[in-house]
Formats: sequence, C-alpha cells, structure tokens
Amino acid sequence: MEFDLVIVGAGSGGYEAGLYAHRRGMKVAFVELSPETVGGSCLNRGCIPSKYMRHGAYLLEKINKGDNYGILFDGLKLDPQKLAEGRDRVVSTIRENFKKFAEKLGIKIFYGRGILKGPNTVYVEGEDREIKAKFILLATGSSCASLGNIKPDGKRIFNTDQIWGLKNFPKRMLIVGGGAVGVEFAYIYRMYGVDVVLVEIMNRLLPYPSIPEESSRYLARKLKKLGVDVRLKTYVLNYSGEDVLKVALSDGSIVEVDCILLGVGRKPNTEGIGLEKVGVEKDEKGFIKVNEYCQTSVKNIYACGDITSTLMLAHKAMYEGKVAVSHMLGDSDWKRDENLIPKVIYSAYEIASVGLTEDQVEEEGYDYKVGVVSFMSNPKAMDDGEDEGFVRLIVDNHTGKILGCHILGPQAGELLHQVIHLMKAGIGVKSLANAVFSHPSLSESIIQSAMEVYYGSMTWIKRS
Repeated sequence: MEFDLVIVGAGSGGYEAGLYAHRRGMKVAFVELSPETVGGSCLNRGCIPSKYMRHGAYLLEKINKGDNYGILFDGLKLDPQKLAEGRDRVVSTIRENFKKFAEKLGIKIFYGRGILKGPNTVYVEGEDREIKAKFILLATGSSCASLGNIKPDGKRIFNTDQIWGLKNFPKRMLIVGGGAVGVEFAYIYRMYGVDVVLVEIMNRLLPYPSIPEESSRYLARKLKKLGVDVRLKTYVLNYSGEDVLKVALSDGSIVEVDCILLGVGRKPNTEGIGLEKVGVEKDEKGFIKVNEYCQTSVKNIYACGDITSTLMLAHKAMYEGKVAVSHMLGDSDWKRDENLIPKVIYSAYEIASVGLTEDQVEEEGYDYKVGVVSFMSNPKAMDDGEDEGFVRLIVDNHTGKILGCHILGPQAGELLHQVIHLMKAGIGVKSLANAVFSHPSLSESIIQSAMEVYYGSMTWIKRS
C-alpha cells in the first residue's frame, strides 16, 4: 500500500499532523501500537487524565473557601472509584472519537510497532506488512525514565504510567521529583486527603531554566500551606518493607509511606524503530536530530514531539508535526522555534511561561525592562477568591519587543496566549499597553504589566 505520508505514532503530535496533512490534500496513514494507545501518552497516561484529577483537587480547594460566599458544606465524602470512573470515561471518549474521526476521513490506522525498513518503507510488526510512503513522520513519543535502585512494580512503587492503576487513595505517599509532574500529583493527592512527602534533589521546585525562581518560591509556599511536606536538596537513599515502606532520605530522616510515585522525567522512544538502518541520526541522549523544519538527516523522514528534544509537551508535538507537514509540501516560512512554545504547569497554582526569564535575558546581554503586576489588586481575582500570583512581562528596552512573559495564578495557562501571538507576530509592548480588555477580568493584569513597562512603573512589587 502506498501513501503520501505515513506517521509512526498516533499520539498528540502524530494525530494533529495527520489531520493537517489531510486538510492539505495528502493521503495519510497512521501506524500505532494498538487501539488502546491511540492518542499517545498525553491522552492515555498523561495530561488529560491528570488534568481531570487536578480539576477535582481545584474544586476541593474552592469548596474549602465556600463559607466566604455563604456556602456551608456539612460533611464531605471522597470516592476514589467515582473519580477514576469519570477520569477514564473522558479518556476513553476522546480516544474513541479520535479513531471514529480518522475512519470518517478515510485515514487508515495500522496497528503494531512501526519499524523503518528504508527511507520510504515502514514495516508494521503487528500486521506483518510493509507500507510505502513518499514521506515518513516519526512521532513515537516517550516513556518513563527510571531512577537508580527504585524499581517501579505497579504495586507499591509507581511511575507516572502506572499510577492510574492505583484504585484507592493511600494514606501516605512519597513523590520523588519536584518537576512539573511531581508538583501536580503532590497537589492532587494532598487535596484528596493524602499525606504527601515531596522530595527534590535540586535547591528549588521546578528547577528549569525557563521557569523563574519566583514561581518556584510561590509554589513551594502554597504546597507547604496545604500540608505537603516539601524537602529540597533531598533524595532517596534506600527503602525497605512491604505493606509499609520505610524510606531513608539523604536529610537523615526515615519516612513511612504506603507507596512511592516516581516523577523523574521521561526518555525518547527511539530504540528499536530502525533509525540506524536508514541513517537517521540521534544525539548522545537518544533524541532524533532535526532541523528548523523538523527534518531528520534523511531528507524525506521527519520527526516531531518528545523524540526531538527534552521539551516534552503535547502542544509542542502538535506544532512540530504541522511544521514538518508544511515543509513536506514545499513551504519554508513555518519554522520550529521552541522559544515560542508555552510551558504551563498545573499544581496548587497554574504557572505559565513563554520566552526568556530575567536570568536568561541578562545572560544574553539585553538591556531590558520588567513590568510586574500582582493579582492582589485585580478585582476579578478578588471576586473569585484567587488573588495570589502575578504577571511578569520582560521587554527589550530599546525595541519594545516582548522577550518573555511569566504568569502565576488563576487561569495562567489561558492568559499567556494573549502574549504569545504578539511575540510571534513581532508586535511590541506599546500595542499591548494601549489595548482594551473587559472589566472586571484577569486579563487586565496583562495590560497593566505592559503599562508598567511602557509608561513607567507604579507597582510596589520589586524583583527580589
């Protein structure tokens, strides 16, 4: 069978690329491991089920503030089975809709492991067939990384692919890793009544260059306030026990927990898919090398998503998939730019970032200004009882170009998009400072941060 494009992996990036290619008139086929894995890690074991649970945690936090609005709750019952049923129903619905939509469009899905047999040939291991294509897009995603002697067994020791099999809330949980996954699950399980110990080997939560330290400090304070035992510069030495795990930590303490969750990152799925056979190059960490058009070292083979860099985000995969397809069709004006990829973390706060931080602009030698506005003075945030956090806008002092935006607080992930499109279009801070947003709205804080930069600072908040 011959196609214009065969996509190996029907996860977020592959699926979005396939739909885009179909819109552009290409004959497309997917190769995916099984009907149960359509949608990839994001849908089945990642961002969709975790955001469902995080919304439940958020509702619990709102319920605890109900008395401020004259709403008094007399008793509260938590049902982990109902939570799991609702979560799994959403995942299943989206996955089945994916498959039905592809079928309706006439896009074929072959089930089995896709292996490159040549620059224009994919072998489907499960169906024992070869598929020919003018172009191939690799979108095989990632899998959980391991950590030293802590071996996930899906019973007492879980990685983030296995945690969905946890049927009941444990009384006590140790989460290893204070990155995006660790802080999200720490918030979720704490709000559902679990005693959580969160350990991070670095000196702050969210130890990423793209996340300002101020965001990490805010989040650490909030998690501690909610009852999470946050321990920085700490790691697991060893553990023992069966029903109760006794875990020795590097700070000299021993904690007793019912289970351990490893949130220590993921690795690219680039082994065993025939890359070496056809000459697709990888870097020392196993990521596929791509150019600004997501093209690999083999000119008609492209790659997108978790296998191209350590920035493992579903929307980054979708974006790269469309960049790749566009280039296959002869377009050269759409280029891969990770600087414009939003990073959003969902924990006790929403934390959203795009572009450069202040540390990064200093390292690159910019003369810059920063506009910071607190949600404490935002009427909508006050009405909603969510007036913690800030908008931080970083601007080139000479050109007015927006270099970065960092938001912590209510609806941060949604608010950030109002700045991203300006950055992509090269529209400066003046346009944002002179914009009109509705009142009362959270979005007003974005205009105010722009006015702080363009017309002069009036805020009492200073960078620490």
